[in-house]
Amino acid sequence: MYERLAEKLKTTSALKWFPGHGAEESWIAEAEEELGFRLPPSYRWWLIHYGYAGLNGGNILTIAAPEHREYYDGDLLYIHRLNIAEEWWVSRFPHRLDLFVPDSDELYFFDTSARDSQGEFPVMCYDLMNDLIDEYASTFAEFLERLIDERS
Repeated sequence: MYERLAEKLKTTSALKWFPGHGAEESWIAEAEEELGFRLPPSYRWWLIHYGYAGLNGGNILTIAAPEHREYYDGDLLYIHRLNIAEEWWVSRFPHRLDLFVPDSDELYFFDTSARDSQGEFPVMCYDLMNDLIDEYASTFAEFLERLIDERS
């Protein structure tokens, strides 16, 4: 199902990923229980098979082992908990689940209010300089492919 993306991942130099760092299904299930919803299928595939990647000075967020989750800033739940602690964040972005915060003037997040029939959330790009939010990709897989294409 994700063959084209897997091929791009084999040959890209834009995205730095590390074999053998995939998340365990139980870690994903724990994260989903805390979040209150199932993560998108293409993101779950990424988590299990790849798990972690760096790009442009930032990390594509992963699901870390529970014993590391409290202090690892590359963990999806760690960042989500920090965001929830900020009251302005919850009121302004109630359906935002951060995904990738590169070392630039933008950040990427799942819009959890807009699940499609396959269970995917769109990935939104928040332009911090101009305070604009646009859809960047309709799925996580499309998001990764677009990042690779734009930076290769």
